Amino acid sequence: MADTMIGNESIGAGTCYQIISLPSKDETDDKQWIRICFDDSNNTTLAKQTKANNNNAQMKEQSSIAASNKSATTTLQQSIPESVLQYERQMRKVRAADRASKTDVNIRDHLRTVFQDEHIVVTNKPSGILCVPGVNKNRSLLDLVYEVYGDDDDGSRNANNDKNNEQSSSSSSTAEGPFPRDSMIAHRLDMDTSGIVIFARNRLAMRKLHESFRERTGTKKVYEALLVGWLDIDPWMKTATNGSTSCETYGNSRHSQDGESNDESPSGLGGGEIDLPLQRDHEHPPFMRISTPESEAEARRAVKDLNHAGYKKLIAKKPKPSTTQFRILSHETWMGHRVTRVQLRPITGRTHQLRVHCAALGHPILGDSAYGFCGEAHPNGGFRDEVINAASPSCASFELRRDVEESVQESGRTMCLHARRLTIGHPETGQQLTFEAVPTF
Repeated sequence: MADTMIGNESIGAGTCYQIISLPSKDETDDKQWIRICFDDSNNTTLAKQTKANNNNAQMKEQSSIAASNKSATTTLQQSIPESVLQYERQMRKVRAADRASKTDVNIRDHLRTVFQDEHIVVTNKPSGILCVPGVNKNRSLLDLVYEVYGDDDDGSRNANNDKNNEQSSSSSSTAEGPFPRDSMIAHRLDMDTSGIVIFARNRLAMRKLHESFRERTGTKKVYEALLVGWLDIDPWMKTATNGSTSCETYGNSRHSQDGESNDESPSGLGGGEIDLPLQRDHEHPPFMRISTPESEAEARRAVKDLNHAGYKKLIAKKPKPSTTQFRILSHETWMGHRVTRVQLRPITGRTHQLRVHCAALGHPILGDSAYGFCGEAHPNGGFRDEVINAASPSCASFELRRDVEESVQESGRTMCLHARRLTIGHPETGQQLTFEAVPTF
């Protein structure tokens, strides 16, 4: 498979677009799927035995090259004066903290129960409130759920045969107490992400739900989002078939292996799979970015410098494989601006995965204060402007991102990312249940 070189960075240093056919019940849907990934030589999550021997020798050279490129690079953020950018980032933090502290989180306005029984509570979380209390201990969705549904039986009567309950008498007596509030948490959404959240009401449910989310056994999530600009698959496919990137056609794809692609009518607008690894952004912690050979080298160098400065216990975390599948639902306008409604399926569950992957397409999620225009994290998921413009034929322009951000600020619109559907096994019966809530945007 031939590599494509665009610039000297990742999407860039060998990103491969593969055209994957979409099995569909709709004979009129002739759209295909694109797969966006790195080739093996640039995938930082692969164990490259042949390359490993040269890594140490090349590390310093890569770091110096990356540093020089960084200083000479023009990115979307750097198109704005640095003083303005820093001011805007700080103001975002102030506005978020102010909104969190001034929001009167209450049961009437914010607790939207979708389902509840003696084991679980399923809610439709509004955008703009925390799932759990933050550093300032502001009221959260968890507080509301606990006030209405908390302090239920600890579930021990349902787990008499559970060998995990065979503990010492001292720990057993502790377990028989009231089910604490913080133990109700099974998973969480970001403050500005809305949608389905499930809570446990007893210890058995807590263990089962944690196991399901951790091992992803029978758990499926579907999100809906509005992206800045019109994401159109046709130019992506034309780019691939014109020979500027490597192409392969498959009769089946990971999208169809579990049958999920046929659970609803295709939109006719196509979709694809983003298979790009993520790493912690060492320049903008605690945010994430796409992991490239250059960013990985820079991260290791940064950790090494911190170790020398006295932070001996700090280690560089390895990049993680990250996969998101997307389907284009419609092209729309929001306050006069072009936006794309998409369905997102996280195959892996990394921090901020959907937000970074969408930004790496050149189409950040509308209202994303971290990965959008003038955000606190790297723009474009970590890619430079020239890289993303060359790789993304439909990339949202600087002017469009700027204008959309102005409208977001004027309207008070929060991020348009919604956890629309959750399928999970019931912790007591094992029955597969699907919970769904439509977004408000």
